[in-house]
Amino acid sequence: MNDQQVSDSQTGEKSLSAEPPKKVLHAVKHHWFKQTERERLFITAGTLLVLSGLWLGYFVGHRQGMSVVGASLSDLSKLNAQIEQQQATIDTLNHTLANTVQERDIALTTSKGLTDSMAQQTADRALADSRLQAYRDRLLAFGGFEMALQKMEVVPVAQNSYEFHVDLMQLRQKTAPLRGTLAIRLIQGSNVVNVPVTDVIKLTDFQRVKGRWNMPAGFTPEFVEVEASAGGQTILQRFAWERGAPIQAPTQSPSPVASS
Repeated sequence: MNDQQVSDSQTGEKSLSAEPPKKVLHAVKHHWFKQTERERLFITAGTLLVLSGLWLGYFVGHRQGMSVVGASLSDLSKLNAQIEQQQATIDTLNHTLANTVQERDIALTTSKGLTDSMAQQTADRALADSRLQAYRDRLLAFGGFEMALQKMEVVPVAQNSYEFHVDLMQLRQKTAPLRGTLAIRLIQGSNVVNVPVTDVIKLTDFQRVKGRWNMPAGFTPEFVEVEASAGGQTILQRFAWERGAPIQAPTQSPSPVASS
């Protein structure tokens, strides 16, 4: 009897001792779940608080910065328009620069061609000078010749305005140039008009004397008279005036219409 009661009491104690751990475990789990939920709420609230603070700080700082610089929406629009305009200007300058570089390259190519052409012309000029010197030496071997009127030409340049070209030449052993004067006269019957000549004769081998004058109203010359005086020599030649066309003396020894 006693043994049975002891065993029953031991069995009851075991059952009582097994139940409390289950309740404790369930209570711990329930407490941990509540604590986890609470932490999640704290984390979520903290995140929202941080984000709200950042947004509020940006908004306040942005408004404060806008207030400090005095900018407004219209100011920003104008600034954007200016930036776009400057960008367009930069694009235009870049395009102009590209065109300039291209034109420079073309100019360099053209310059090379001009340089080659100039070199060729210089060589041709040297050859012509060499031939001229040879002819000059050959003519001097025969005694040369005195001053001569090689060519006389009158060219109309405007209404009642004309330009004259008088070519003089000589070939002598002396190297000093002949110095003298040139006179041109327009003759119509007994009327004579003196053409102004500002250049003087300073003749070594060849010289062209040029000048312009205005024809008097209603005056039409019949002859053009040219007189050159230099080195004790005087040449006087008269040429017929051909209205509306240049007057040219023969390229060789001219035959004057009349002389005095």
